[in-house]
Amino acid sequence: MKVHRVVQMVGLTNESGRLASDMYELNNKMYRSKSTNKEIPISHMDFQHAIRTLVKFIEEEEKTMMGANDIVLTKDDVIKAKDSIINGLRSQVETLSSKVKDQDRGRVLRIKELNEKIETLERIIEEKDDTIDKLSKEEHRWRKAYANECYTQGWRYVFSEIPNDTEGQEFVDTCKKYLNKPSYKIRVKGQHLKKELYGQNRAYHGANLGDSTHMRVYIDKKMGDE
Repeated sequence: MKVHRVVQMVGLTNESGRLASDMYELNNKMYRSKSTNKEIPISHMDFQHAIRTLVKFIEEEEKTMMGANDIVLTKDDVIKAKDSIINGLRSQVETLSSKVKDQDRGRVLRIKELNEKIETLERIIEEKDDTIDKLSKEEHRWRKAYANECYTQGWRYVFSEIPNDTEGQEFVDTCKKYLNKPSYKIRVKGQHLKKELYGQNRAYHGANLGDSTHMRVYIDKKMGDE
């Protein structure tokens, strides 16, 4: 039985002989059948089919509402999870901040220790520089004293141009006789090669006393165990 016939029959049982006016306008309300994929007026639907369609629609609505409730619950879970993640991140940030502060304190202490070591090294270097400066001055003084003691302006020999003859030999012997032997020593070397010996390479390492016409006398200070 079609819906419009049911509406007419039920209307007749009513005291007014009619139902609500929209019940007579179902001819203008369309329903698309899923089986035929065609639109038909609700008034021309089979009454049983219309009831089943209504029940199915109500069940789908209930599922939709349940899904909405699930979505709400899921949203709450997401919010809780988000809060948990945020709290966890905050905890990690606080831990990292604490570690960074500890590292900064350790770094400051290491820098302080290094600065103290640098200051100590600078003091040591300054002291060493002062010591080196003093030693350099002392070395210069001793070198100067040594030079004054050991080096002589001009030639090192004391006597020169002494004829290499009897008179000259007597002079040398007299010098040796009265010399302060514990403190000094005399060296006698030849001077001026004899002319007849020129060209014979006889004075390559200094003129031999026997090959010289004159003599030089060196008086040297004895050093150490001499």
